[in-house]
Amino acid sequence: MSAFAAILFDYDGTLFDTQPAIVHCIRRTFEKSGRPMPALEDILHTVRSGIALPDTFSVLDEGLRGDPTALNEHVATYRAIYLVESIPLLKPFAGVEKVLRQIHGAGVKCLLVSTKGVVAIRRSLDDSRLTAFTDLIMGDEPGLPRKPDPALLTHHILPRYPLLRREKILMVGDTETDIQFAKAGGIPCCWAAYGYGEAERCRALAPEYEISSIEALPALALS
Repeated sequence: MSAFAAILFDYDGTLFDTQPAIVHCIRRTFEKSGRPMPALEDILHTVRSGIALPDTFSVLDEGLRGDPTALNEHVATYRAIYLVESIPLLKPFAGVEKVLRQIHGAGVKCLLVSTKGVVAIRRSLDDSRLTAFTDLIMGDEPGLPRKPDPALLTHHILPRYPLLRREKILMVGDTETDIQFAKAGGIPCCWAAYGYGEAERCRALAPEYEISSIEALPALALS
């Protein structure tokens, strides 16, 4: 019997190495808008924090905070660029296909919970032949709460799986946002230390588990 009945996977920095694609598309968005280009370290900081795309642009350009129209335009531009230009810049981490196949094959539900747009997630899963190992995708969609809001779990995930007990659901993610989401939702969390999160800040949130590679997950989840 598996230790967990369902695993909620983050996407960026947990299943897929997307940082080069994210940085590229943020820069291309600012190029197209003509607004000042943010520093690379500032862009990387937003990636490490795991915040949603609208929040990312608000952090990188304070002028966008009070201009919802311009902010929405930046988000739309980024997503359009990402769908076209990210393809050669992203890939699943080594071992992801094997791990998902093993965990899903053991009867554990594999759910993706991300702040990325669903279209981009589905395309990368299809391209990497991982779609068959995922049961549900929760991405950045209108009206859907974003991590770390626990309403995403309580109002949109648990009602789909009414037999799931919270102690049998494991959140696996690499950033503070993922750990905060798990804590707020009352479910255990495994910090993916190989991802983009800042180690000191993530460990300070006291996730229940930590793995140094995705390949270490089956020993934890299926024991």
